Amino acid sequence: MVVDGLTYFILTTLVTVVSAVVLTLIRVFHGQKTALDCWIMASYTQVCALLVVLLSRQPSATELLLQNTLFAGSFLLIVAGHHHYLKQRFNRNFLSIGLLLYCALMFYFISIEPSSQSRITLFSSTLALCCFYCAYLYFRYWRQQHNHALWLVIGMYLFFGTCLLLRVYITMQHTPQNQGLLLGVPTLLSLAIFAGNALQTYVFYFLLHWRQIIQLEQLANYDITGAMRRSYFLKQLEKMTKRAQFSGGEISVVFIDLDRFKSINDDYGHDNGDLALMHFSEIALDNLRVGDLFGRFGGEEFVIALNGANAQQANALANRIRIQLNQQALKTSKGKLYMSASFGVASNLKTQDLSKLIKQADEAMYQAKRQGGNKVKVYALNENTSS
Repeated sequence: MVVDGLTYFILTTLVTVVSAVVLTLIRVFHGQKTALDCWIMASYTQVCALLVVLLSRQPSATELLLQNTLFAGSFLLIVAGHHHYLKQRFNRNFLSIGLLLYCALMFYFISIEPSSQSRITLFSSTLALCCFYCAYLYFRYWRQQHNHALWLVIGMYLFFGTCLLLRVYITMQHTPQNQGLLLGVPTLLSLAIFAGNALQTYVFYFLLHWRQIIQLEQLANYDITGAMRRSYFLKQLEKMTKRAQFSGGEISVVFIDLDRFKSINDDYGHDNGDLALMHFSEIALDNLRVGDLFGRFGGEEFVIALNGANAQQANALANRIRIQLNQQALKTSKGKLYMSASFGVASNLKTQDLSKLIKQADEAMYQAKRQGGNKVKVYALNENTSS
């Protein structure tokens, strides 16, 4: 990469050094996090790359290859950090293969077919691809969480990636080198790229503190099973009901009580009893859609609210959970534990009285319990029909 703007790169280097120091201090005071370690390594890798750029007035082929590889490697580390932050699997082989392919192409455009235009196109395209991929990761995460604060991250990466693609476009137009701070890039676009790079640190800082805020919210609104606490569940159910009444949709409620849970505590111990509750919650949550609600009403009682689902669909879901709970044993220190539960289903709420719908599902559940448990009952006005 050829450099014309010394001041630009000095400023960029200073910003990157500050970023690395800030992230390092966050790690010292907040403890080790895999995502944070990746971002710190990326920042120091960029610092090394910028130092190579600043110290090489007429860079050799080896120096060109080194600085371009360091920059690309830093962005791949950023991608890896976002994967770890979102708790998504990341294939290290993919990272290694991608970096090797990039190095091979860069070596070709430096040593075999020297072309500054091709180098800049490859470099900027690779970084833009990383930015758009990060934006995609957080957009997919936003679709699950629906937290609009994530658009700060998505917008930053879309902005940075777009600037880099503009750089590719301008470079391919054979713009004269003296038109900007970077080869073939006007001053305004150079400043935009600089701003995008500087904003990354604030994005990392935001993500770390946003995760802490989410964790505090989860402690307040969710218990150890991953289910919503009763008050929070009812608040969310009220919002769901208002949306359903506005759109004409239907809501179904499933009331669940684990069968013979007291004997589980007595025979297996309270520690394994807690594990049994989490085991059931995991099975239930795996069967729910985005937008459905799952809450714990106390002890071994749970409630599910299904958005846009009728009694038949809720019945099918409850039976699916019931069967999986029967088949998937919980491994404990005292052997395998097979569990069952009683389910009550109610739907077709015509009024805003949420307690009435929950009470109907509760009555259906108790009817299933009186018939021996391990059943799903659907509430009816005149009679409860079994499933």
